[in-house]
Amino acid sequence: MFPQQIKEEEEQGHGKESQALKTEHLGHFFRFRHNFGKHIVTCNPSMNTVLEALCSNTKFRSIQDKNSQKELVIQREQVPRAAVNTDFPCCLIDRNELLDVSFIKSRESSSLAKKPVITSHSPENFCIFYIKTIGGTGIKLLMKNPELKRAVEKGVDYVCVYAIRGEKLRRALRRDGRFNPVIFRKHCALSEMGSEDITNMSNTVDHLDGKKYQVIVFDDQTASLESNQEFSQEPEPQLKAREHLTKPAEVQKILREEYDKSAQSFSEVKRVKQLMELSNSVCQLRSEGSALGTGFLLFDRFILTNAHVVKKIEPFTHKLQHSVTAVFDFEDLDMGKKLAVKESVVAVYYGKDQMGQHLDFALLELAEDAKPPNCQELLKNYSPPPIRGGICIIGHPDGGVKRMDPCFIIEKDHLEQAENKHRQENSEFLHVITQQCLTKEWEYHFTQISYDSCFFYGSSGSPVFNDNCQLIGVHTGGYAYPQGKKTRSVMEYALPMLPILVCIVRQCRQTGRDDIVEEMFRKCSVKF
Repeated sequence: MFPQQIKEEEEQGHGKESQALKTEHLGHFFRFRHNFGKHIVTCNPSMNTVLEALCSNTKFRSIQDKNSQKELVIQREQVPRAAVNTDFPCCLIDRNELLDVSFIKSRESSSLAKKPVITSHSPENFCIFYIKTIGGTGIKLLMKNPELKRAVEKGVDYVCVYAIRGEKLRRALRRDGRFNPVIFRKHCALSEMGSEDITNMSNTVDHLDGKKYQVIVFDDQTASLESNQEFSQEPEPQLKAREHLTKPAEVQKILREEYDKSAQSFSEVKRVKQLMELSNSVCQLRSEGSALGTGFLLFDRFILTNAHVVKKIEPFTHKLQHSVTAVFDFEDLDMGKKLAVKESVVAVYYGKDQMGQHLDFALLELAEDAKPPNCQELLKNYSPPPIRGGICIIGHPDGGVKRMDPCFIIEKDHLEQAENKHRQENSEFLHVITQQCLTKEWEYHFTQISYDSCFFYGSSGSPVFNDNCQLIGVHTGGYAYPQGKKTRSVMEYALPMLPILVCIVRQCRQTGRDDIVEEMFRKCSVKF
């Protein structure tokens, strides 16, 4: 998150993640003002929200105790001096920013209501936008607490709303909790100030970042009951249709149609040729003849895989406790080019990093006498992950020959539906699924890319490509449970490349491997 001071200036930046890399060791703090005094608040890694950070300050706690029956208003320093909610992520507050703290008459203590905990500490996972506290025509009372509207005289013209990239506007506004529920019953939308652009509640939030809006009534009809449900998932038509299916043949037909759409782009000859060429960069990792998992040539002589694939690594020396071999071109039982891997691991991380993102990777280096195969360096094809669409995984599932599996991303808004659907279709194993969930402590990682795949054990470390054949992530695992002698999974997931690349750069700089950092920046198609 934000530990101690490092050099103020380094080489020219390589995008937002690079900037985060440069400043991650700077102590993060902001200031607050109540009446006249200005007070410094220091954030530590355990603090997710601005209220948590404020409550760590004794002066603020004293002020809050005196206003315990009132609602807290926190205004940002920069124009339009918007009021943030108490669950506003700490990482979105600028370093040394001044926040004005005041209190208004409380109606529902909406700003202190219990809300879902957002544990990400990376600003790149969020977007923020501003909404005028007075609605447009047809909206008499926009804010849940009318006192906030009356506080316009004090400068609260806008509220600042944060949202998770990829989610829908309705979900973000409901989580905020400050808006009158009527806007979810009417057909309301956001109208951009100074523009004719209108954003519906069912739109995703990514394009709203940094813009100002006013809530308007789009038409006078009442919104449907389904769209008015709390944190509505707004399923696609195909998912809606599933709810009423009872016959296995009907379910199979819907799934086939959905799969065909996701796999359509990969059936084009051009795409197939691209994937075949990219597949040459994929290898199976073995130790003493036994398959460990999958890896791929990231750049130069360096192989990327999951940390849990190579497992036993000396914690201080970062050396492998067993010899590892990379086998390329393992496409038939009597095929394969075996290359030795150095015992020293270049970079490795398992767990949550300092930005709160889950990582599971190991960067291996081929031995000096091992000649890398004539194949593409996949780092050149790197791209940020999409929020939806088709993907393709290439790897060695079950320790076998190289395979590929085209599937589709499960959008964050549809994860619960996908899970419930799997439970319903496998109700006889519900107790097994529940037991596995508890004993294995299944955890959803905020940045993960979720999908349904037939790849299970042995495929960890496989590259995941989008429908443009660009590298977006590393296939890492799934929520697996036993079904007789077979293994089933509720869903699978990959971890995105960008946090991995940033962590590799960080570790290589710490160990003096600037040559690797320079090579990465030179080979990467997108600067980070």
